Amino acid sequence: MTALIEVRDASVRYLSTGQAALGATSLTVGPGDLTLVTGPSGCGKSTLLRLLNGLIPHAYRAEVCGEVLVGGRPVAARTIRDISTIVGTMLQDPRRQIVGTTVAAEIAFGPENLGLPREEIRRRVEEVAGRVGVTHLLDRATAGLSGGELQMVAFAGVLAMAPRVVVVDEPLANLDPAASLRLMREIRRFVDEGGAAVVVEHRVEEMLEFGPGEVLYLEDGATRYLGPVEGFLRMAPAGHVKLPFPTLVARAGELPAVTPPPRREGEDAVPRLEYQGVALAYGPRRVLTGVDLALGAHERVAVLGPNGAGKSTLLRAAVMLVAAARGEVLVDGSPVAERSIAALATTFGYVFQNPGQALFSATVGRELAFGPRNLGRGPEQIARDSADVLRAVLLDGEKDIMDRPPRTLSFGQQRRLTVALALVMRPRTLILDEPTAGQDLRTTTAFLGHALAAESVESVYFITHDVDLALTYADRVVVVDKGRVVADASPAELARDESVWSKAGLRATSLVRAVRDHLPPAPPGASEPLRPSPGRGAGSVPHPFDLARALSSHAPGPSGSSNPFPQEGTTCS
Repeated sequence: MTALIEVRDASVRYLSTGQAALGATSLTVGPGDLTLVTGPSGCGKSTLLRLLNGLIPHAYRAEVCGEVLVGGRPVAARTIRDISTIVGTMLQDPRRQIVGTTVAAEIAFGPENLGLPREEIRRRVEEVAGRVGVTHLLDRATAGLSGGELQMVAFAGVLAMAPRVVVVDEPLANLDPAASLRLMREIRRFVDEGGAAVVVEHRVEEMLEFGPGEVLYLEDGATRYLGPVEGFLRMAPAGHVKLPFPTLVARAGELPAVTPPPRREGEDAVPRLEYQGVALAYGPRRVLTGVDLALGAHERVAVLGPNGAGKSTLLRAAVMLVAAARGEVLVDGSPVAERSIAALATTFGYVFQNPGQALFSATVGRELAFGPRNLGRGPEQIARDSADVLRAVLLDGEKDIMDRPPRTLSFGQQRRLTVALALVMRPRTLILDEPTAGQDLRTTTAFLGHALAAESVESVYFITHDVDLALTYADRVVVVDKGRVVADASPAELARDESVWSKAGLRATSLVRAVRDHLPPAPPGASEPLRPSPGRGAGSVPHPFDLARALSSHAPGPSGSSNPFPQEGTTCS
């Protein structure tokens, strides 16, 4: 049977930057194949997907060596329209592929451009909307959807084209646990029905449940591994991608040292951000009601919840991106409406989920200078501050970074740049919407550690779907669901209380199960690293690397080995 996709020693160098993005890479994808592509941020994963769907060479100016065949023919000899009937693509940032004004129009867009009969288009729209669970959104405007909802709509649009292969870039980045489970089940069903899928994802643990047959691991643009999952789990650098927690325990000796960011000390007599009987709405559409919540000036607060529950809306009220329809929002004890824009900009550093909403200047240097210049800071101070924040978000090593157009950076690098734009304003509180989407584990650990240690930052509120991130970095977890705050607890309390966990609609990862099983009380013979270390909040959970090392050293497994987890536990349930 002819392979659907063949990549033969293909390499890519972008002409816009002159940088080699992908070294000689080979990959074959046939019917029934589910291939996982993983590796650190900037290793060439997205570039590989652009080869598979024809965006390289048709949309990106690049020098390509080697061969890429789709359906047995070179991609260079096909048009994008032709390739799209074989390869469907879901981008890392769904806003870059949404063109319809309504959900129904978006799903219908592809079939309409193929010239299909109206009845067939209507049938496909209804079928795929039902499959991915967006039927209730069909009449909604795409401009009003959350990032996770947009991602599901984008995937529905891909399926409506009836491709033979789907290539998916970071599908779990913006999705809540229930939605990510639904999406991956649909991808698995697509493959089981004779299609094929290539999925780029850092969060390896969540992917393993869906049975990828092959893993391609890239690093620095080069192939470091191509083969079965079992071999990958034995060789993958333990600190680079998110591996199952039992794998970390089994390979604890290879884990890098982790220095947690410092905890901020201070009195919180007056909350930094307070909601008193607040309702928030966009026009006639009510998003949140009955919110009574106080967030401290020296806290790290994670906000979890399903897509579309109102998480982003809750924190947008802090910077008046949405006004209270009822009740009052207070900042440091005063109504937010009484604050000037400049005062809010130095109180809150707000980082959008979509970096495209914050990037508008011609170069990175101009982006970084824009806000401080409007606050009256001089060129020398701006230059010093810019260098400091680029170092904090791990972008200082990029060649000619200050002169680079922001949109030539990878999506993950653009996300980190938007954090730098917030930090350069020296805010007292950072508000981060999905800060680690598109970031590998190594980058997440280092970048969050640096960013949260910034001198001006007293508190951090972050929205995330990554449960493990919330357990590791937050003092407190607030869960939003169905327009209300439904849980407010320490990370350890939330993990250990299965009733709260279930109520919040969260999915237990292997780290969550380890916390339930081993904290507290600590297992016999366990040492202090199993307990919250001094300086961490009373309900905090040790960093997964620290916990893995402690369990590997002190907790005997079922057969007397040092690993407390059976080997089959390497996939999540």
